[in-house]
Amino acid sequence: MHLPTTITVEVWLLVLLLLPASSSAHDVNKSPVVCDAEQRIFCPPATSCCPTFKSRREPDVVVGYSCLMGWSSRFPRGPCCPHYEDEIISKKLDVSSWRGGTGCGNGYECGVSSIGTPNCVVNSTAHPTDYDGKQIKNKYDSMPRYRACKSFAKDGVEVFGLPIPLSAALSYKSSSSLTNADELTGHYMGQLAYYSSMGRSIADNRVNSDIKTAIIGVHGSGRDAGTYLCALTSLMVDASKERSFLRGQRRNLNPKDVLVVAPWFMAPVDDSPLPSSSLPYLQWDAQYPIFHTWRYGAESISDVNHNNVTISSFGAMDVLLESLCDRKRFPRLRRVVLVGHSAGGQFVQRWALSSSSWCFGGGQFASRWAKTDLPHVRVVVANPRSFAYLDNRRYFISEQAAGAVDYGMSPAENDGTLTPFDKYQLRPPSASEEDGCKEFNRYEWGLDENEKVPAPYVINNVQKLIDHGDNSDLFCRYASRDIVYLSGQRDVETLGSQICGKGREDGYQGPSRRERSERFFAALQLRGGEVEFCRRETKQVHDRHVVKNVGHDHALIFQSPEGIQAIFG
Repeated sequence: MHLPTTITVEVWLLVLLLLPASSSAHDVNKSPVVCDAEQRIFCPPATSCCPTFKSRREPDVVVGYSCLMGWSSRFPRGPCCPHYEDEIISKKLDVSSWRGGTGCGNGYECGVSSIGTPNCVVNSTAHPTDYDGKQIKNKYDSMPRYRACKSFAKDGVEVFGLPIPLSAALSYKSSSSLTNADELTGHYMGQLAYYSSMGRSIADNRVNSDIKTAIIGVHGSGRDAGTYLCALTSLMVDASKERSFLRGQRRNLNPKDVLVVAPWFMAPVDDSPLPSSSLPYLQWDAQYPIFHTWRYGAESISDVNHNNVTISSFGAMDVLLESLCDRKRFPRLRRVVLVGHSAGGQFVQRWALSSSSWCFGGGQFASRWAKTDLPHVRVVVANPRSFAYLDNRRYFISEQAAGAVDYGMSPAENDGTLTPFDKYQLRPPSASEEDGCKEFNRYEWGLDENEKVPAPYVINNVQKLIDHGDNSDLFCRYASRDIVYLSGQRDVETLGSQICGKGREDGYQGPSRRERSERFFAALQLRGGEVEFCRRETKQVHDRHVVKNVGHDHALIFQSPEGIQAIFG
C-alpha cells in the first residue's frame, strides 16, 4: 500500500508493561480507543491501531500507538488492552528497547489469570462475526494475549519490490520451454513484492553493515504478509531479554541488528499497489490447478508484456535469500531464518527440501555442499496442513493393534504424541490402500511427479539427487539443513481430505495438523537411522516443539517461548 507523503507522525518508542494482578476488572476490560485514519496508516494492512495512554489517571490522553494483529486477516481484530506510559517510566524500563501493547482476539476481552498473568478471556455476551457476517465460534475459555508491534515509519508499511533476474527463471528449465532466449529483452522479469522493517534495504545496492540477523516470514493462505511483518517484529525485544545463541556465540540480541522481511506472493484477486518501477509485481494463481499454488513452488503467471517468462515461487525465494547472502551488501549478516505458518509452513518445508541455493552451507553434510563465509540458514516450519514426504512410507495401524486403537483421541491439552506409535508401523501402503489413494505419494504430498500439480523447479532440483530410485543423497541434504518444526498444542482439529476422499487423511498423513507433524518428524528419525553415510553429527534429524495453549495461529506461535527459541535460539 502507498501512504500519503503529506502526513508526518513521530514514530513512538513504546515499552510493554504486563498488567499487574491488582488491576480492577473495570480497568482491564476498558473499551479501547479507536485510532483515527492518520494513525492507522502507520500500521500494516489487516492490523489495528492501538493507543498508549498517558496514565491511569489520564486514561483519555493518548501518547503513542502500536499495531495489533489477529489469528487471521479474514476476521476483524479484537480489543486492544490498556497500556500506560507512566507505568513504563515508574518501572525504569529501557525505552530504547521497544515493547508494544497487547490485545485479544475477536470475541475475547482483556483479563488477568488467577496467578496474575495477563490473558484473554472469552466474552460470553459477544457474538463475533467474520467480514461476511458469519458467526465465529470461539473454542477456548482463555487464550494468551497477542503482543502488538510498533507503529512504523512511512517506509515500514510500503510494499517494496525485489527485482527477479531472468537467469533465476532460466536456471532450472530447458531453453525449449521458453521463448527464444535471444528474444528476451532486459535483465529482469518482474519483482517480488515484500514488506520490510527497514524499508527497501534488500532491493537496493547500499551496504547494510549493521544487520546481523534476517528473518523472512512467509504468509499463509490469506496472503496477509503485513500481519507477518507485525508478528515477527513484535517479538524481537522479548528475544533480546534472553540470551540467544547466534552462530554459537552467546550474546544479547539487539533489535536494531535484526531485519524482518515478509514477501507477498500476490494473486490476481489481491488489491495490489502500483509497482514502484516498470517491472510488474509477480503473481501466482490462487485457485488453479489447486488452491494457493505458490505454496508448492508453482510457476508465476506469465506476463505477455514481459516475455512470457515464469518463475517458481521457490525460485523467487532463492533470489531473496541470495540477496541477503551477498557479502558486499550484508557484510556482517550471521544468520537468516525463514519461518512459515500454515500454507507458509508448507512452503518453507517443500522449499527447504528442494532448493539448491548456494546460500545453504555448513550443517551435517558440509564436505559436499558447504560454502565459505555464509550466514547460517535456519528454516522454521509451523503448523502446515501437509508435508512432502521423502519416500512412499506412511504410518498405518499395525495388524496386531487394529482392534485396540481409540480413533477418538485428540486431546488438545495432551503434551505427548497423539499417534500411539507403539501401535503404528511406518510402511508403504498395501495394494488395497494404494488403490484407495493413488495420489498419496505424488507431489505435493510425496515426490512422485504429478501432472495435476506441475512443479518443474522441484522436479529438476530433486531428481538430480535421486539415483535409480535411491533418494539417500536427497535425504542427507535435507537432514543436514537446520530445520525446526512447531506445532500448536491445540491445533488438533480433524481436517478434511484434499485428495483421495474421506478417511485417507490427505494421503495417509494423519487426521490433524499436529498429528501430521509428529508423524512426519518420527518418519525422519527412522529414515535417519537407516542412512549411515550422511556423516551427521547427531542421530536426531532436525528438531520439533509443541507450543502450549496455542492452536492454528501464526502470531501466537511466533510470540511463544517455543517460537522465540526456534527463531532466535
